[in-house]
Parts: sequence; structure tokens; C-alpha cells
Amino acid sequence: MTLNRPERIDLLLTRTQRLGREPEPREQLDSLAAIERVVIDATIALLAPGQKFALLWSLQVGEQTVAGVQIKERNGTVTNLMPPTEVLEYLTDHKRMSYDPETGAWLSAEIFIAGPTRYKTNYSTVAVADWMPEVSADDLRAEFAAFPRPDTEIPDWARTQLDWADRRTG
Repeated sequence: MTLNRPERIDLLLTRTQRLGREPEPREQLDSLAAIERVVIDATIALLAPGQKFALLWSLQVGEQTVAGVQIKERNGTVTNLMPPTEVLEYLTDHKRMSYDPETGAWLSAEIFIAGPTRYKTNYSTVAVADWMPEVSADDLRAEFAAFPRPDTEIPDWARTQLDWADRRTG
């Protein structure tokens, strides 16, 4: 299929230029439950007919904030999608709102979704799944500066990575 000239130009336009106006401001939500509801609904909206299971994940350590959606098909194949920008923004709000100075803020989130009311959340202050993007020592330093926690709450893997980076740089 060949795109004609107007369609190709449209691909280069920003959302504001295509709509002819600024997008609506994102609604500020005041509870963790409200945030979870919005991100789950947005993830379910990405599913095609027949797709029933999704994993919404996010890694937020220091300056690194990423998210993705993995959809498992009935035949076992996995499709990876990018969630809407608002989902990542709401998850960032969730992290900020759920911060506890005694344990720190969560580093990674996994939300297993089997339907609008069937889901399981896991927000981890200590673990990052092996398949998530790698976390740098600089990101860890920024994380613990932005969301301080007691030394006893710094995960062993993070402490090891920070010690190794400090020895390497002298």
C-alpha cells in the first residue's frame, strides 16, 4: 500500500496540529484506586476482540520511566504494545502518592489484567524483573535522592551496583 502525499504529511504532524487544538489536560486523580482504575481501563481498551489477558508493566527508577503492555494470545504468542502516554503519567502519580519514607517508592509495577474487575497488582520497592530495561547506577542515585529510604531498605542488588560503580569511577 502506498501512502499519498497528504497522508505522509499527516504522519509528520504533531497531535496538536492534527486536532487543530491542544489536547485536553489530564484529569488529576486523588486516590491510588482511581489511578489503577484509569490505567486498567486504558489497557483493556488496547485489546482486540478475543484478547483477554494483558500485563501492564512499568519501570520507574530515577530518570528512567518506561511502561509497556504484553498481550498473550490464545495460541501462546505475545504481542508487545506501548500504552498511551497518560498511563505512564498516571503510574508516575501513583508512585509519588504511594511513597513511604520507611520503605521507599516502588521501582517496578506489574498489573496482570484478566478483565475490568479481574486484575492483580504488584508494586515492588525491592525488585525489578530480569526482562525489564537495565537500571543504571545514576538512575539508582537519582531514585534514592528523590525518594529517600533507610539504608536497610535499599535492595542488595542496587547496593552492589552502586558499590561497583563507585569503585569503577574511583
